Amino acid sequence: MKTTAQLTFENVRFDDAKDVHLVVSLASPHGNALATRQPVCVIPVLDVSGSMEGPKLHYAKQSILKLVDHLAPGDFCGVVVFSTEVETLAAPAEMTQERKDALKAAIGRLGARRNTNLGGGLLAGLDHAKVTRLPEGMLVRVILFTDGHANEGPAKTPAELRRLLEANLGAATVSAFGYGDDVDHELLRELATLGRGNYASVRSPEDALTAFARELGGLLSTYAQAIEVRVTPREGGALTDVVSDVDAREEAGSAVIRVPDLLADEVRHLVLAARLAPRPVPLDAPVAVADVEVAFERLEDGRLVKERRACKATARFVAAADAQAAPAPDVDAIVAVAQLVRAQIEAEEAARQGRYGEAREVMVLFQHAIADRGHGAVAAAAGKLAGKVGTRDAYEASAAYRSGMRRGSTRDVSSLYDAAADADLRSMGRAGKTAAQDRMEEAFGAPLKMKREGAKRGGIARRRSGRW
Repeated sequence: MKTTAQLTFENVRFDDAKDVHLVVSLASPHGNALATRQPVCVIPVLDVSGSMEGPKLHYAKQSILKLVDHLAPGDFCGVVVFSTEVETLAAPAEMTQERKDALKAAIGRLGARRNTNLGGGLLAGLDHAKVTRLPEGMLVRVILFTDGHANEGPAKTPAELRRLLEANLGAATVSAFGYGDDVDHELLRELATLGRGNYASVRSPEDALTAFARELGGLLSTYAQAIEVRVTPREGGALTDVVSDVDAREEAGSAVIRVPDLLADEVRHLVLAARLAPRPVPLDAPVAVADVEVAFERLEDGRLVKERRACKATARFVAAADAQAAPAPDVDAIVAVAQLVRAQIEAEEAARQGRYGEAREVMVLFQHAIADRGHGAVAAAAGKLAGKVGTRDAYEASAAYRSGMRRGSTRDVSSLYDAAADADLRSMGRAGKTAAQDRMEEAFGAPLKMKREGAKRGGIARRRSGRW
């Protein structure tokens, strides 16, 4: 893992305090998409309540069937289903062809039932992740397939579901796939964020397979896990904020940040705000102003290897004539995206409380400020968000867009986002894919592509025969 630390201002006036941003970047090595991968354990948790009846349940079942098809010897899989009651369809076990066939047959027989015990289903999946005996270091991903409308069981409200997840997560990670036009995007996005996983909104068969291909491809290309970043200012410096939307805590002046799994080909940026104190005299040579230490785990030949990386952020303290007049554009562009997320969080909180005018103003003010710094794509996205939080109707209708923007701006590897959000994220250089995600998406999409091409050829034949 390559670790770097850059300041927005690296040549600062020696005799004046300076507020700067520090960007810590974690870059994993390039992944060979054809290389032998490490085994994984996946535990789908499927909502079979009455609200999932019809296309929602069909798409979810198709996703899980595709998952089972693509598991290899050494992989583990178990399935939990929930409605009013919670049922373990199959406890996690190593996949053999016989087990795959039996599991697919059981999934195929599932139909919609009654209420939605989302908390009970999630808890059962997490319990299986804790008690199943797995090889050392194996990645465990619990994946929710639901519309998010909990009305039964140990947790019904968003706050109760968040507390249940936080108390029982353990070493597993949790992703969520939301099905249907009435899905609770915000709840499922929050659960995926707390669970250090991904969230995707599914509205069609193509969405279902694309989303799950990216999910599985990402899981199979995981490079590092259990990542903890510690940023410690040197004498004469102080951290004033963690700008990125991450799990962070303060310890004796240091910022300690937990980072979700890092994929091959991924670069993860962490943005912090800092203040540099003035110096008594100019210093021509670079001076270390902060230390960065990164601890993480990765699998190597079936063994869990613990590693550490370290780097320093440096600045030159110079005379006024030599001081940097504006932030470094490439570093400030990273800061701008992190600030967009912070502004969106503030605006959405105001909108949730019915203060829509205030919510819009937050985004408009940010849009103008970021445009003045030369970040046109981020400013354009802020303008769109301003329109989507400015009234009750716009706010309620834009949940998928807002969820995609917040999630995709935080991490540069793609899940499946709302189409408009995906386009805006790409304009900001986000929502990329790893080689493994590309390969898995191609494998998952092949049957649908053949089906579409077959339907197209059939339509042409009908037109030619006069039976259109």
